[in-house]
Amino acid sequence: MKRFGVGLVALGLMACSPPASETPTTTAEVPVAGTALAGCDANASRDWSAVGSQYYVIEAEAHGATCGEAVATIRIKSTEGQVLFTHDYPTRDVSLAFNPNSEQTGLREEIEAWTQNVSETGSAAELPAWPAGAARPPGFQPAVGRNVYEQARGNQSALFCYPDGGESNACVAVAGTTATLLGSKTPERD
Repeated sequence: MKRFGVGLVALGLMACSPPASETPTTTAEVPVAGTALAGCDANASRDWSAVGSQYYVIEAEAHGATCGEAVATIRIKSTEGQVLFTHDYPTRDVSLAFNPNSEQTGLREEIEAWTQNVSETGSAAELPAWPAGAARPPGFQPAVGRNVYEQARGNQSALFCYPDGGESNACVAVAGTTATLLGSKTPERD
């Protein structure tokens, strides 16, 4: 009976232990503190002194598995930190600002440049008039109706423009704590 009991215990132990050929051989690598994650990331921030003694902060950042796959975000904030405007773009869609073959250093420089206002005067008054009855202003793809667009022009709202495509610049009218994407300046086609 003792032999039978010892045999059962031995069988029980063998059943609980996997055979040597099935023993897991994978190991987990624990990341070392301070090591960078794979991917491509950049950010920049700049103060913007707009027309009419208005002050804002322009922020831009991009994150992606690779620089070519990164998504860039541009943001306009009040000096108190309130987000007034934000928009995301795949960097591959904004070739006027981002090189699809950029690497980490290039993306940092491009993000920094993206925070620069490319508006000629910094005032919405520079935008072309939107004639009554016209579908849109010449050289401009509106994102708002004619009344909102013309009101921004008439009020000479502060204007921040930045590349948003292959040949266009998005323009945001800013007044106090309100920011409105008016649309995109586009080259005239004959």
